[in-house]
Amino acid sequence: MDIIPVAEAAQRLSISDVAVYEAMRAGRLERAPVSGPARVTLASVQRMAADRRAEAQRRHSDLCALARQADSILHAPPGSEYLPPAGRGALRALSADTFALFGRDVLEAAASRDRIKHEGGCPTCWAHMSAQVHQTHPPRDSAPYKILLGQPCPADRERWRAETETNRVAMARLRAAENTRRAEAERSAARAEFQVARTTAEAAASRVRSAARRVAAVDPAVARQAAVQPRRQAGFTASGDLACGCSQTVYCPQHAAAFGTYDRSQAHR
Repeated sequence: MDIIPVAEAAQRLSISDVAVYEAMRAGRLERAPVSGPARVTLASVQRMAADRRAEAQRRHSDLCALARQADSILHAPPGSEYLPPAGRGALRALSADTFALFGRDVLEAAASRDRIKHEGGCPTCWAHMSAQVHQTHPPRDSAPYKILLGQPCPADRERWRAETETNRVAMARLRAAENTRRAEAERSAARAEFQVARTTAEAAASRVRSAARRVAAVDPAVARQAAVQPRRQAGFTASGDLACGCSQTVYCPQHAAAFGTYDRSQAHR
């Protein structure tokens, strides 16, 4: 069981340490059974992050509008008498849903976007590297992140292309494995169905033979009919003729040439 400190859980969830303790008391985070400072399980942190993100997405269907709102708070235009905090100081004015959807590292990069660009860096690359370190939600190749971080650099586009290709290959492997599993399941079901049908047919044939023997013992007509069956299976018709043209008393031309006569009784003699 993987466990992490409270401070790391707060960083991954983009919330405060106090909020982590509150989540532990509410049962949304699982406290690890260890002595010393409080720790939480990594699985519960990942589950809570996914839940917070899903809840925020249900409340905000237009992520571009939310990104523009966050950008206006982080980069308040000059010219008013009262200037609200800008940059990293304005992060406290963002809503919890904004942190749940974009992650603290993306928002911190957005707050420092101008400084990063002035120093020759790329805010998207900065956000990506920071998200990797803190295991938060990384920037994506979508319009809301471009509103917050600006246009990505070629390295970002190449990384996203590689990630897309990797995901495509992984999905193709999963589909192939699923198709193989489904085909094997269908073959197993067909084999089982055939075996059941074969067993049922063999049991029915055995019952028919047993019943025929019992009836033949008390009904001579049935016994005669049972004796005719092998002849019919050998190719005789109901009248006793063979498929080649031989009748009960006369050979066909092919068999007459072989036996030297058309008279079957003479050939038997």
